[in-house]
Amino acid sequence: MATKYVWPLATAALVVLAGVALLIWPFALHTNVGGWTSATTSDFWSGLGVIVVGLLMVMGWLTGLQQELVRAGVIEVRRREPATVPPQASAPQAGMPGYGTPSANADLDQLLRPLAETVLRDLSAQLAAKEGRGGGGPVA
Repeated sequence: MATKYVWPLATAALVVLAGVALLIWPFALHTNVGGWTSATTSDFWSGLGVIVVGLLMVMGWLTGLQQELVRAGVIEVRRREPATVPPQASAPQAGMPGYGTPSANADLDQLLRPLAETVLRDLSAQLAAKEGRGGGGPVA
């Protein structure tokens, strides 16, 4: 049953390895003396193309093997149930587009206040340090 997929998968794996070899050979055999020669470029891009074709072959044969195993009942396909979305407590109020409800803005202001105060303290300290040094150069 599934043995008819062994040789094509093995062949596809060898094709991928041949592509990897094409990528590596110019560097392993030091045939790229003087930088990226035309032979190095040709081997590199050919190897990349062979790898892509080999991976497509592997994916195709593995998909065929999976489908045959599902048909034979060897493996079982699990169906995902759609996640249930809980209904919102209240619909957003109409207001300016891009801005939340007034209560959401107040909550956001309350959450961001400590951050803004910390940034202000840090900037004030950096400014004081800069003025203490004589005001030269950027602050590190």
